[in-house]
Amino acid sequence: MNDPRAARTPLDTEWLLTDGLGGFAMGTATGTLTRRYHGLLVAALHPPVDRVVLVSQVVEKLVVDGQEHWLSPMRFVEGEMSETNVQFECAFLEDRQRIIWRFERDGVRIEKVLERSAGHAAALLTYRIQAERPGSLELRPLLALRDFHDLRTAGSDPVNIEYREDEVAARSGSMSVHIGSSAQDRVDEFEVWSSLLYTLERDRGQDCAEDLIVPCRFVSAFGVGTTTVEVRLSDQPAQQAFVCSTGLPGLESTLKRVPEGDRPAREAVARLVAAADQFVVRRGGAKADQGVSIIAGYPWFSDWGRDTMISLPGLLLETGRFAEAFATLRVFGSALRRGLIPNRFDDYAGGAHYNTVDASLWFLHAATAYRETADDHAGFIADLKQPCLDIIEAYQHGTDYDICMEEDGLITAGSPETQLTWMDAQRDGVTFTPRFGKCVEINALWHHGLVRVARAIEGDDADRASTLNALAERAQRSFRSQFFNPQGGLFDRLEPRDGTWVPVDEIRPNQVFAASLLESPADPGMKRSVLEVTREHLLTPVGLRTLAPTDPAYIGSYIGTLFERDRAYHNGTVWPWLFGAYAEGVWRTAESQASARAHLRPILASMTGRLDAWCVGQLSEVCDGDAPHRPDGCPAQAWSVAELLRAWLMVTGTPLN
Repeated sequence: MNDPRAARTPLDTEWLLTDGLGGFAMGTATGTLTRRYHGLLVAALHPPVDRVVLVSQVVEKLVVDGQEHWLSPMRFVEGEMSETNVQFECAFLEDRQRIIWRFERDGVRIEKVLERSAGHAAALLTYRIQAERPGSLELRPLLALRDFHDLRTAGSDPVNIEYREDEVAARSGSMSVHIGSSAQDRVDEFEVWSSLLYTLERDRGQDCAEDLIVPCRFVSAFGVGTTTVEVRLSDQPAQQAFVCSTGLPGLESTLKRVPEGDRPAREAVARLVAAADQFVVRRGGAKADQGVSIIAGYPWFSDWGRDTMISLPGLLLETGRFAEAFATLRVFGSALRRGLIPNRFDDYAGGAHYNTVDASLWFLHAATAYRETADDHAGFIADLKQPCLDIIEAYQHGTDYDICMEEDGLITAGSPETQLTWMDAQRDGVTFTPRFGKCVEINALWHHGLVRVARAIEGDDADRASTLNALAERAQRSFRSQFFNPQGGLFDRLEPRDGTWVPVDEIRPNQVFAASLLESPADPGMKRSVLEVTREHLLTPVGLRTLAPTDPAYIGSYIGTLFERDRAYHNGTVWPWLFGAYAEGVWRTAESQASARAHLRPILASMTGRLDAWCVGQLSEVCDGDAPHRPDGCPAQAWSVAELLRAWLMVTGTPLN
């Protein structure tokens, strides 16, 4: 097995295009398939979920003077189909809807352009051939037609092929794909490419071999000069119009907030706004509009409540996309059950799962941030006030998963077996970070939410606002007395043991929210202490560690099987999204903005430099706790992008209000 910690190569570099419905195209710079989720056409059958890989790849063979050259190397369980001396260039345009590859061999130059349609599942491949001698280009579509979590094997559902005059149509169960081309000839012959090897799945200890179907090959002979060949992939008949998106929502208005002379900041913000747009999706699609949501990460996450609420300020409010922010809040507010915002929507039917304590509190934060940033008091009162009050009522008097307010005004939740906070890794019956009882960030969010909602409704419901403020004062007193750690910073949580509350002094980043939230229950000294502890033990150039390296439970590398990775997930692994809270805490407590900028900008620059470290133009979910902090996890993560964008605008931009 190759060492996954080795330096990254073009084979490890991934790219991503999305369609705004949960579907996407994703692959590597070389064109080699390395994970089950790679595909040129991954569609959401019930947007943004129920995703299927329809077309994994189109493999090109160039023939010149009788010599065959495969341009996209494929790996098999036994052997590899490639030519190591084929030169190629992989160029990624800032236009987020196009990817370009360039190949040159034996006097023939080929530019390959992939475009993803906006608003429906379609992809367009264009090959521009400039030749100094004649030859031919053969194109073979590799079809998967299966759930994006699965692999096609001998036991998979059969694929039926229909050869039509203007296209090839393939169907398997409820999935279908239509393939058309401007190539001169189409050779209709069915074959199976067996045992393609996905190395990233192998490194995770997962099934890693797949059999893909080649329904035909398109052949174009070319002479000296320029020739263009197109291949269109779609879940609809080939004659449907191909629509590319135009413009980038929020880019112009966001850049206006960054000084024109600050070129590094403007470039960073522009790239992050482009990255942010890829996570915003329409639920239900154009034919059944069910609102807006945010995909937590590509390629395997759906829309998660916690991730959406944390990401919403950076992705939508900071970029001025207020209508979409409001629509997203309405989607999750309407799914409220017993005071709980869904932890996530199911990958298939889209049903809601509710096992979270913090998603609802982040909803309070996002909803009140929307009211103030968008200056939409009427919309808040009409559609968001009641969900906010229902959350507070449920938490105060008790709801599912033992979530309730104690007499001291603090929130307790869960048991040793539950996974309710964002540190929620659990596999094979093992809960790796059983954070139950009174958690520091939950109670910081609780106090913050009470004060913010009280302020939002005080002009309409003064009595209720007064009650909320009284609850907040009680929670603040208890927070300051119970979470204060004499050794520095705050306790991570208070666990119930033998009828008493025992503080747990693990050095984790959850305490940083007590320094970042506008209405934190912590006093100024506590906030400064939190930031000092964070800087000393948790801060890295790419985010915050989830556990101090001095802790015996610290794991510095996020590698191995899924069980091994989940064990390391919150026990030392770095999460880039946490830097947003750290940056906000520094910004709020610094002696001057100049000193805060001097400290934060080098880290912002370091993190932005990671936009091309793995998935081009995106930020990963996690990184190793140990240097050099290799990126891993989900290659493109919403809250990583959202919080870095928010931090850049905090430090270099002008306020929204």
